[in-house]
This record gives sequence, structure tokens and C-alpha cells, in this order.
Amino acid sequence: MEIRQKNSVPWSYHVSRNNMFQAHVHHQFGRNVAVGTTYAPISDIGVYRTPQPANAVHLRVKAGGNAADTANGAGARSVKLWGLNASGDEVTEIIATAGASASAATTNSFIRLYLAEVYEGGTYGTQSAGSHVGNITIERATGGEDWAQIQLNGFPSSTTGIGSITVPRNHVGLLASIRISPEQSGSTTSDILILKREGILQAAAPYKPVMKVQEFVQVTQTITLDFEMPIKFPELTDIGVLAKVSNGTGAVSIDMEILMLEAET
Repeated sequence: MEIRQKNSVPWSYHVSRNNMFQAHVHHQFGRNVAVGTTYAPISDIGVYRTPQPANAVHLRVKAGGNAADTANGAGARSVKLWGLNASGDEVTEIIATAGASASAATTNSFIRLYLAEVYEGGTYGTQSAGSHVGNITIERATGGEDWAQIQLNGFPSSTTGIGSITVPRNHVGLLASIRISPEQSGSTTSDILILKREGILQAAAPYKPVMKVQEFVQVTQTITLDFEMPIKFPELTDIGVLAKVSNGTGAVSIDMEILMLEAET
């Protein structure tokens, strides 16, 4: 008699539960509420910094935040950063907030930052009480260049919205799905570009080009794409998403599911 065993949990569930060796998922999302008529990144502050390795920077929480967002305050007490260092390896770091003052600089230096989140808060979060009190801006530690912002967005959201990401060294990125939501207002349409740039550690010309992966023009409603055969991005590749609107300014948001597979060593 043949006995068949059925695994009722899909493979993707095992990945999400960290049951799959050398695989993890990035649920990467972003929005830009002030997209203009020229292409700009879909992120909270309209930037995705991409310096070359020689220009790697330490980061910090920018001065000018809310006094309650401090190490012993009622708001955000610390934030956690995810990005890449000058070698292209993924690094994370937790830094304490300092209220209206600038925080200490990170120990790690960064060439990419694709996520920042409130790590600890001084208030038990509810539907009426969030975990930070003001916008929390991440900047270059020497000042003068903002990298990301954890915004209130009407309610303290405790995370950035950066609609771009970079594949770390010794990994392959598989784009499994993408959802694009433009502002639906009058005659305004949105154009969206998904771009890639390989070889982010290149220090001298000739460089790998910025190349179009997908393009959506005159978009007026939400687009959702699930790729039965995911789009493959090699190690050390930027995956950037830009948008522009036909007139005035508008909001565009994006949501991507990217499977990062670590190469065998």
C-alpha cells in the first residue's frame, strides 16, 4: 500500500517562518506623497542614497526631533537600521534616540539604507497611542544629508517607507510580486520605472549601466503583478523604483516581495 504524506504548508510559509536555510524575505514598501513631473524615488522623503564604497558614511538620528523621542522618554527610545556596508554585506545597528538633539553616530558605515524602524518605545502602543511622537530623520553623521525618515503619517507608523532595495553580496534577489498604487485624482496619470544597477561596488569606469526592468505608463489605478517566474537580480544590484505624474504633484506607493537567497559557500 502506498502512503503519501502531504505538507499542507506552502513553501513560501516556511520561508516567512525562517524555516528555510539561506533564504529570507524582504517585504519592501514605500510611498511618496509629493511625486512631481520628473522621476523621483518612491520613498518617504523622495531619496534612496547610493554612494560608492569610498564614500560610505556613518549615520545618526538628526537633531530637531521631538523631546519625547529619547532614550528614557515616552516616545521612541531607539531605532534599528538595515542596510549595506562598504563591502556590500547586510548590516544592522541599533542606536539610541536623543530627543531634540542628534544621536551618537553608528559604529557601522553604510552605502545603502533600506529600512529603519523604531526598536523600543516608552509607551505601550495602542490604536490611539503610537510608539514615537515626532518624525525621526536618519542623516549622515556629519550632517547635511538626509537618508530616511520614520514619519507620523497621521499616526506614528514606526517604520520607513523606502520603495527600493539592494541585493547584498553573496545573495541572489528574486522579485516575486509587485503592487503599485497611484493617486486616483482627476486626469492625473502616473508613470513608474523599475530599474536595476548591477556592480554597486565598482570604483572606476566602465560601470554597469542603470537599466529598465519594467515600465508602467499613464497608470490611473492599482496594478498588482505576481511573477510565476520571479525576476532574478544578482548580488550587489540596486533595485530602484521611480515615479512621475503627468501634472502637478501626486502620491504613489509601491509594495514588493523579494526573496533573498544566500549563495552556498
